[in-house]
Amino acid sequence: MAGELPTNAEIADRFALLGDLLEIEGAVRHRVLAYRRAAARVRSTPASVAAMAVAGRATDLPDIGATLQSKIAELTETGTIAALDAIRERVPEGLAAIAGLEGIGPKRAVALWRDLGVTDVEQLAQAVADGRLGEVSGFGPATRDRLVEQLAQRAARGADHAERIPLGRALPLAEEIAADLRAAVPGARVEVAGSLRRGRESVHDIDIVAATDRPAALQDALAANTAVERVLSRGDAAMAVATHVGVRIELAIGPPGSFGNLLQHATGSAAHNVRLRELAVRRGLSVSQHGIAGPEGTAAMADEDGVYAALGLAPIPPELREDAGEIEAAQSGPLEPLVALPDIRGELHSHTTWSDGTLGVTAMVEAARALGYGYLAISDHSRSLAMAGGLDADRVRRQWEEIDEENARRSDITVLKATEVDILADGRIDFDDELLAGFDWVTASIHSALTQDAERITRRVLAAVESPFVDTIGHPTGRMLGRRDAAPVDIGRLAEAAARTGTLLEINGQPRRLDLDSQMARRALAAGARLTIGADAHSAEALGYIRFGVLVARRAGARPDQVANTAEWPALAAARAGRLRAAGLY
Repeated sequence: MAGELPTNAEIADRFALLGDLLEIEGAVRHRVLAYRRAAARVRSTPASVAAMAVAGRATDLPDIGATLQSKIAELTETGTIAALDAIRERVPEGLAAIAGLEGIGPKRAVALWRDLGVTDVEQLAQAVADGRLGEVSGFGPATRDRLVEQLAQRAARGADHAERIPLGRALPLAEEIAADLRAAVPGARVEVAGSLRRGRESVHDIDIVAATDRPAALQDALAANTAVERVLSRGDAAMAVATHVGVRIELAIGPPGSFGNLLQHATGSAAHNVRLRELAVRRGLSVSQHGIAGPEGTAAMADEDGVYAALGLAPIPPELREDAGEIEAAQSGPLEPLVALPDIRGELHSHTTWSDGTLGVTAMVEAARALGYGYLAISDHSRSLAMAGGLDADRVRRQWEEIDEENARRSDITVLKATEVDILADGRIDFDDELLAGFDWVTASIHSALTQDAERITRRVLAAVESPFVDTIGHPTGRMLGRRDAAPVDIGRLAEAAARTGTLLEINGQPRRLDLDSQMARRALAAGARLTIGADAHSAEALGYIRFGVLVARRAGARPDQVANTAEWPALAAARAGRLRAAGLY
């Protein structure tokens, strides 16, 4: 790598690996977290962080101090980081992937290395196949079975899975570049398209479409964008580039008069577009990105609504274009409005420095207030989640005092005494009923024992649904994209119980979660359950994650009235009080 600038993805990968290996070695947690935060920051920065480091400006980025900047410069100049090379000598690199498997972690990874000589995932798979896990303390049948399942899933996903980019990384980059192109070529229409526009949770690349009479100028602007590492290909109406964050961008350009056709075609999905073509053929028409051809010639549409109207359809929101009944619905008339970001009135899931957040209560409230929210739930973790600084009863009451002080000096936003309380492995709630009764809002979530079988973990979540003090089940399956799959919670049974009790089910907008996913959320709505959309914000910036949850809800077909936090707090409080009265507790 010496002599050329490493990409942001390459820098981030090295920092993440360094953090993982330090954790396995037993380094103090703040060092581990420093490298992980730096990796996330570098990965999400559009401009070349290596170039910034060489110029002495990488420290302008949050989470990047002088020491980390020097390591980036070292990587740029020498092709390596001495600290990473040194720890690779002490700890096998492959242990990082092993430790990342659900149910393993650093200590068990070290035990596998010490007792079996296992140093990578392939050797672990062989040890499992040979039946040697029993030689290592702490690896019982349940752990073995879960490992078998994970290793099989990993093999099935293959390289294609690794190439996908999460929504939370891809969408902000795509929107920033689209905005830059509009500014560079005034009058150009530029929009994000493809599966990203449909709100898919991960994508292969970024599709952008544009309409302009100056295509060369638009292509020049993309090539010169600070986010672009190099041009991969360039033609009269198409261009592909690689970015510093490792994401490929495809730009398609057409004339302004047919922008609607191009945008609709490039947004897809493939199955949706096939159905449109079939519908067009039955009408004696042919539909493409260039226009709709018929006996009297080709009609071009400047906007998407015109494309659908020409085929006898009401407009279809991008998030619904998956050939899941949306075309049939649009043949019957206008579709019901979907929930949108401006509908959200408050945030019901946030964390502060009382547990594992990065800001205090006042700073988080100010950030929520700046977004125009009418309420913010301070829902720090409960005592059993010790690794996240969970609160015991005494700390809860001291936090309540601080929240009372916040509310006493504010009239434009209500700060809620809330909690994200753990659903324990045996189905109990982490706090007793007396303490739960003092909260304004209770989110109950599973964070541990996620390898329980489907019946046991479903009963565990159902027990929380039956508690009259629990308002929302947070991230109901506990999945972490790219790290662990959803726990086998029976969403059908959960949704039926939630509909009966009035318990809400969360769509968690954290890009690494997006849980419930759109299919699960659709099932929940069909059963009569209602949703919340939460950012699960651990910082002011992360309050913006609500937008990703809204995309999931739109893909599920959720209307505003089906999402609880589209209501103002007095309405939510009244509904909550009514539920507690019905249970004889209010």
